[in-house]
Amino acid sequence: MDFRTRIDNQIFGVRATALLIKDGKIFLTKDSKGRYYTIGGAIAVNETAQDAVVREVKEELGVDSCVNQLAFVVENQFTYEGIDFYNIEFHFIVDPIGEMPKEMIEDSLKQACEWIELDKIVNLDVVPAFLAQELPNWNGQVKHIMNIKEK
Repeated sequence: MDFRTRIDNQIFGVRATALLIKDGKIFLTKDSKGRYYTIGGAIAVNETAQDAVVREVKEELGVDSCVNQLAFVVENQFTYEGIDFYNIEFHFIVDPIGEMPKEMIEDSLKQACEWIELDKIVNLDVVPAFLAQELPNWNGQVKHIMNIKEK
């Protein structure tokens, strides 16, 4: 069971994502609107964030991976389809093991995947948006990002 709870119109969750980086490029999936995403998802109850990110990579890409280090901890507050979300997110630098697929498959969803040069993501519509600015300039230290809506 995912570590998520809903109170009225607010969903609170804890997520882990893989920043799959190799040779100065990041591996991202792209939706039909041209928006790029990292691989990841909700942390399950009684699962560590590191275990969750390895599981998500295996589920979505079918490859094994090894967590290198934590890069960003993000408090992410947003509204999607009329529902208010507040996520605590752990973004890990992750090393893929083996050949990477050409598409991500999750349930019935299939999306193309590609390697993007890190210095080129600033020009892309990337979710989460902070990555476009922060990742190319990341100094190797864990950084706390707050994406909080004004009340």
